[in-house]
Amino acid sequence: MPVIPVKKLSIGAKLAEDVHTPLGGLLFTKGTLISEKEMELLDVFQVREVDVEEMDSSRTEEKTETEKPKPNAGTQKQHDFQALFEKATASLKALMLPVQGGQQNIPVMEVRVAITPVLQQVHEQPNLLLTLQNLSRIDSYPHEHAIAVGLLSYTIAKWLKVPEKEWMQIALAGTLLDVGKTRIDRKILQKPGKLTAEEFEEIKKHTVYGYQLLKASPGLNEGVALAALQHHEREDGSGYPLGLKGNKLHLYSKITAVADVYHAMSSERVYKKGLSPYLVAEQLIQDSFGKLDPTIVHTFVRGITQFSVGTAVELSDGTFGKIIFTDRNHPTRPMVEANGRIINLAEARHLSIVKVI
Repeated sequence: MPVIPVKKLSIGAKLAEDVHTPLGGLLFTKGTLISEKEMELLDVFQVREVDVEEMDSSRTEEKTETEKPKPNAGTQKQHDFQALFEKATASLKALMLPVQGGQQNIPVMEVRVAITPVLQQVHEQPNLLLTLQNLSRIDSYPHEHAIAVGLLSYTIAKWLKVPEKEWMQIALAGTLLDVGKTRIDRKILQKPGKLTAEEFEEIKKHTVYGYQLLKASPGLNEGVALAALQHHEREDGSGYPLGLKGNKLHLYSKITAVADVYHAMSSERVYKKGLSPYLVAEQLIQDSFGKLDPTIVHTFVRGITQFSVGTAVELSDGTFGKIIFTDRNHPTRPMVEANGRIINLAEARHLSIVKVI
């Protein structure tokens, strides 16, 4: 088992021993195959050398150019998730074309089939939700946003312990939340600059158009249509289209509103940079005072951050580190190990997580 300086480490090498950070935290387990991401993290945590398995020289000679090292399990899961997410996005885009052309009924069963594989993966591995920001592409944002809001809404419903028989309906509510925009002039939807007051009033009508479309489509319950109508309403009555307060809003509307805001704020857009999941979570907590349902917000924030231990992050001062502990009382301010020291973000309030790597 040779000890190899990290600078001389080859892609595809297999670790013969666990690798720990300078403070003793586990970074990689024995048997991990080294890819570019592992190389980057070794550098971030200033690991100078590692034990690797000795490669059989006869096997090395037999290797052909077509052979490539298999990615480790975590990387493979992310690749699988990305592939399923992109497939669902492409399917949804194709299914919505007739609706944009004036078709009245939503192809509900086809949409359900399109989102089921990626829903199943998130059901089994909800930690993948933290990687949604990495899948954001400006040119396909509307349909990616729809799939992402469906995934987030489904998971929030599960964490809230909503009856399981409703999870798919809530996923469909999130996915079809903005279907009313198919009735809005595309010139307004794609306008790069600031909307005029008249244009914004037209945009706001997508909630009513969506309600009408979903109400007329078989296979959806009343909550799905109400989510489209009410997802821009706010707890204090400051939203639109009807200015309803929280006690008048359907549960599906409250769930999808949180999912909608979270993904919109964390996504890259033509006119803005996406914020890190942690900065968005902090904003959601602020919005739970009057704007968004506090129970749903806090359930979501605790849920989305509970899988973060071991996640590599960048802090606002440019420091790279790894989350080693998340306090349930301060879920957006975890402890981060960086450069041989532990930074408690609950105390270091001047710092924040600006990127999940």
